[in-house]
Amino acid sequence: MPDSHPDSDPSLADVNNQRDRSRTPMIIGGVLFLMIVLGCVVFGPVASALLQARENARRTMCMEHLHEIGVQIEDYYEVHNAFPPGWEVPMNEAPSLPTWGWPSKLVSLTGVTYPTPEDLKQPLAEVLIADDQRMEFVQTYFQGYLCPSDDALAYGGENHPDRRWIHDGNPVPFGLSMYVGNAGHRHDAVGSQMNTGIFFGNSAVTLADVTDGISHTIMIGERDLTQCRAGSWPGVPDPMKHDGGPSIWNVVAGAKPKINAPPWDGDTLCGEGFSSMHPGGANVLLVDGSVPFLTSDTDTQWQAEPTPGSIGVLQQMMIRNDGENSSP
Repeated sequence: MPDSHPDSDPSLADVNNQRDRSRTPMIIGGVLFLMIVLGCVVFGPVASALLQARENARRTMCMEHLHEIGVQIEDYYEVHNAFPPGWEVPMNEAPSLPTWGWPSKLVSLTGVTYPTPEDLKQPLAEVLIADDQRMEFVQTYFQGYLCPSDDALAYGGENHPDRRWIHDGNPVPFGLSMYVGNAGHRHDAVGSQMNTGIFFGNSAVTLADVTDGISHTIMIGERDLTQCRAGSWPGVPDPMKHDGGPSIWNVVAGAKPKINAPPWDGDTLCGEGFSSMHPGGANVLLVDGSVPFLTSDTDTQWQAEPTPGSIGVLQQMMIRNDGENSSP
């Protein structure tokens, strides 16, 4: 008699095979998930360590740049028996025109085509107004004045647009520098007014003037371009201004802002102080040639009229002769 059920029931083996096939995507997905988790566990710390090592190398190179600038300052000091002026100001201080700053004095000693020490006898304003082939040199950059942790070529190696000299309605860029000098405690000192640091208008500070000790006094520090506008090596667009635009802050830092203050949008923040893209602080060059790392939480307390014990460690290190021997 013919079978009334031509399709026999599936065997146990068939059922198991179908079940295995249905579970295959789940198994593969689970394996992939485990591989991703294990990859994060194993390679996450490795990648983090590689990034940290890379930043450590950049920070070390930045320290080397500061050491090299310190050597250039020594060379200048041997010739002139004083540190270079922060910026130069004509005796009449009018009109307020661009003027050479302290970095240009050092660059001129490094064998560059322009400027030489003889070239610096001509006012920077005259060079800029002439707008001849010298402009190309004034607007160039030097690797030794750039920090590799920052985006140095954000503006093609030229300084921040907000810090350029305006001539006949047009901005005139300068070559970029990410290292600025210590002007001192007096935040509003412009022109040829005296200040308490190493670099200010027509300054000629000597080692004998650094009575707090050369290992306790800041000479130069970093300022980043990305958030804080950095500086420029040729000089100051306007030596009579101390706002955040084209002003003395192109070549110096004041003692008012903390290390790595918030991004610049006022007269007390990082565009007028020391800052960097290094996590947690910034490098500075002391007068003795050492390069410590000042953390962002370095004790900071600025007072317009400082008295003993009333100001922070950072402010004490930016005054060369206040009787305090502070160290970071």
